[in-house]
Amino acid sequence: MSVQKNSIRKQKVFEDTAAKNIFKKGLKYLAIALPLLFLSPIIVTIGFKAVNNEKGYFLLILGCIMIMMTIALVIQAFRLILKSLFNK
Repeated sequence: MSVQKNSIRKQKVFEDTAAKNIFKKGLKYLAIALPLLFLSPIIVTIGFKAVNNEKGYFLLILGCIMIMMTIALVIQAFRLILKSLFNK
Protein backbone atom coordinates (compact mmCIF):
# COMPACT_ATOMS: atom_id res chain seq x y z
CA MET A 1 0.00 0.00 0.00
CA SER A 2 2.71 2.49 0.92
CA VAL A 3 4.49 1.84 -2.39
CA GLN A 4 1.39 2.88 -4.32
CA LYS A 5 0.95 6.02 -2.24
CA ASN A 6 4.57 7.03 -2.83
CA SER A 7 4.28 6.47 -6.56
CA ILE A 8 1.12 8.58 -6.67
CA ARG A 9 2.80 11.38 -4.73
CA LYS A 10 5.84 11.36 -6.98
CA GLN A 11 3.71 11.66 -10.10
CA LYS A 12 4.64 14.66 -12.21
CA VAL A 13 2.17 17.52 -12.40
CA PHE A 14 2.37 17.83 -16.17
CA GLU A 15 2.58 14.28 -17.45
CA ASP A 16 -0.33 15.14 -19.69
CA THR A 17 0.86 17.24 -22.64
CA ALA A 18 -2.56 18.83 -23.06
CA ALA A 19 -2.44 20.16 -19.50
CA LYS A 20 1.06 21.46 -20.10
CA ASN A 21 -0.06 23.29 -23.25
CA ILE A 22 -3.02 24.83 -21.41
CA PHE A 23 -0.67 25.99 -18.65
CA LYS A 24 1.68 27.59 -21.20
CA LYS A 25 -1.27 29.36 -22.82
CA GLY A 26 -2.30 30.74 -19.43
CA LEU A 27 1.21 32.03 -18.82
CA LYS A 28 1.17 33.72 -22.22
CA TYR A 29 -2.05 35.52 -21.29
CA LEU A 30 -0.42 36.67 -18.04
CA ALA A 31 2.63 37.89 -19.96
CA ILE A 32 0.40 39.92 -22.26
CA ALA A 33 -1.55 41.34 -19.32
CA LEU A 34 1.52 42.43 -17.35
CA PRO A 35 2.34 45.58 -19.37
CA LEU A 36 -1.34 46.48 -19.46
CA LEU A 37 -1.45 46.32 -15.65
CA PHE A 38 1.00 49.20 -15.55
CA LEU A 39 0.02 51.18 -18.65
CA SER A 40 -3.75 51.33 -18.29
CA PRO A 41 -3.87 53.21 -14.93
CA ILE A 42 -1.27 55.66 -16.23
CA ILE A 43 -3.32 56.35 -19.34
CA VAL A 44 -6.48 56.81 -17.26
CA THR A 45 -4.66 59.33 -15.05
CA ILE A 46 -3.42 61.23 -18.11
CA GLY A 47 -6.96 61.07 -19.51
CA PHE A 48 -8.42 62.67 -16.38
CA LYS A 49 -5.83 65.44 -16.57
CA ALA A 50 -6.72 65.98 -20.25
CA VAL A 51 -10.42 66.21 -19.35
CA ASN A 52 -9.62 68.85 -16.71
CA ASN A 53 -7.72 70.84 -19.35
CA GLU A 54 -10.66 70.44 -21.78
CA LYS A 55 -8.64 68.49 -24.34
CA GLY A 56 -11.10 65.64 -24.86
CA TYR A 57 -12.04 62.24 -23.59
CA PHE A 58 -9.99 60.07 -25.95
CA LEU A 59 -7.28 59.00 -23.49
CA LEU A 60 -9.78 58.42 -20.70
CA ILE A 61 -11.90 56.13 -22.89
CA LEU A 62 -8.79 54.35 -24.19
CA GLY A 63 -7.55 53.78 -20.64
CA CYS A 64 -10.91 52.40 -19.52
CA ILE A 65 -10.98 50.00 -22.47
CA MET A 66 -7.44 48.89 -21.62
CA ILE A 67 -8.46 48.28 -18.01
CA MET A 68 -11.35 46.07 -19.11
CA MET A 69 -9.06 44.15 -21.47
CA THR A 70 -6.54 43.68 -18.66
CA ILE A 71 -9.17 42.32 -16.29
CA ALA A 72 -10.45 39.93 -18.98
CA LEU A 73 -6.93 38.70 -19.80
CA VAL A 74 -6.04 38.08 -16.16
CA ILE A 75 -9.30 36.21 -15.53
CA GLN A 76 -8.75 34.08 -18.62
CA ALA A 77 -5.14 33.39 -17.64
CA PHE A 78 -6.03 32.26 -14.11
CA ARG A 79 -8.89 30.17 -15.45
CA LEU A 80 -6.56 28.35 -17.84
CA ILE A 81 -3.84 27.85 -15.23
CA LEU A 82 -6.29 26.44 -12.70
CA LYS A 83 -7.83 24.23 -15.36
CA SER A 84 -4.44 22.77 -16.21
CA LEU A 85 -3.51 22.17 -12.58
CA PHE A 86 -6.77 20.66 -11.34
CA ASN A 87 -8.12 18.88 -14.41
CA LYS A 88 -7.92 15.14 -13.85
